[in-house]
Amino acid sequence: MKRYILSAILLVVALTLNAQDNNHRYGIKSGIIHEYSKLNEHITPDVRYFDDYGDSEAIVQTIDMGALGSYENTTVTKKEKAWMYNEAGKPKSFDNPLPDLTFINPSQEVIEKYKLVDTGEDEVILGRTCRKFTYETLMGKRNKVINNTVWVYQGIVLKSIMKNGRQETYYEVTDFQENVEVPAEIFVIPE
Repeated sequence: MKRYILSAILLVVALTLNAQDNNHRYGIKSGIIHEYSKLNEHITPDVRYFDDYGDSEAIVQTIDMGALGSYENTTVTKKEKAWMYNEAGKPKSFDNPLPDLTFINPSQEVIEKYKLVDTGEDEVILGRTCRKFTYETLMGKRNKVINNTVWVYQGIVLKSIMKNGRQETYYEVTDFQENVEVPAEIFVIPE
């Protein structure tokens, strides 16, 4: 289950990294977002920070291990590269798993590859009008199809539902502070 939650979170990171408008990922300069993901009854809260219209982004996630306690896991992204680390280990770098998926002016190739559909439906989340999209991604070595529904505001996913067979992962933003000062040290990758 931990691996599935981590995959879901990496997918959300990838989605937010790639919702690009011209040279920027987001239509908002900076922000601090409180959000959570839920798989079955397991809820994982995190805080997302972004600056420079999404060119720098960090997600600090609290992982609850039950009787073993909890720890923080941090993912920092800069453009198409990302690093993940926690208190116990060195940062591990990885490439964006969905480098071409975008919700703002997607190319025909992207639309066909992900079966991306703009439903034309809007929903207000935290006072912001979000556009609803559906699409498919493949996960794991067996290329299992994941059906995704997302609600996007200014290139930022504010809510998503990922269906993997009978499992469903739900993700939603609970607080969003736009155009605020974000501490630069949150984007520093430890050595």
